[in-house]
This record gives sequence, C-alpha cells and structure tokens, in this order.
Amino acid sequence: MGFFDKIKDFFKRLKEDNKYMARTTARINGKNLYGYVNYRTGKIDPNEDFRNLSYVNVENGTGIIYNSGDEDYNFVAGDIVTFKHIGDGHPVNGGNDAAGNRIKLPTWRFQVEFKDGKKTTMDINLKKLDEFKSVFQL
Repeated sequence: MGFFDKIKDFFKRLKEDNKYMARTTARINGKNLYGYVNYRTGKIDPNEDFRNLSYVNVENGTGIIYNSGDEDYNFVAGDIVTFKHIGDGHPVNGGNDAAGNRIKLPTWRFQVEFKDGKKTTMDINLKKLDEFKSVFQL
C-alpha cells in the first residue's frame, strides 16, 4: 500500500468513525441520556458487541445504544434478559452548577444481556434508574 493509499484509507476511516457525530452530540446534550455502555478506556476489543464509551438513551419507550461511528441498537421491554448490578459506574455529566463547575451524577454498573445474545455493561444514572427499570419491566 502506497503513501497516498494510506492517507486515503485514514480519511475514509475517519469519515466512518464520525458518521453519526452530530446526532450523537445532540443526544448526549439532551435530557434522554441515561448513561454509558462499555465505559472503559483503552484499546477497542473487536469481539465486543458494542463499542467502548457508547451511550444509552431512552426515547419514547425505546432504549437506544449509540456512538458516533455505529448504527443505533434499539431495544424495548422484553428484550433485556439479564440486568445484574455489578458495582458503581462512571459518573455522568449533569450540567453545570451556578459557579460553572461540572456536576457529576453517580451511576450503578449493570451486566446486561439481550435476547439476541448481545452482552454489555451499562452505567445507569441513579436519578433515572427507577424510570429505566419501569420502562423495560426489570
């Protein structure tokens, strides 16, 4: 592979990785963000069902796992077969206080398995946990 082919390939990958950037940013800044999916930094494991540092929203009774480079994964009540608490999660951003400081909201981490066999961890905002459980009948 020549130098220009490498550059062309790099920009193609960059375009794909940022395919859904505007939509992702709007969702993160909205009020429907419930937490993170596969929250861990480091090398991406190609065997994972969902990309590291993805997000989970609930919109009109449908759960959405998303990030800036992949198609949405939608789920509804009855699609989650395992929802097991495994510890504290990474805090989610809760906006800014009056002094302009970032507010961090605590989360709990859950091991989640869907009826299609996909597995992940979710860090769900504790303020929205009861609503999440109610929507998905957990």
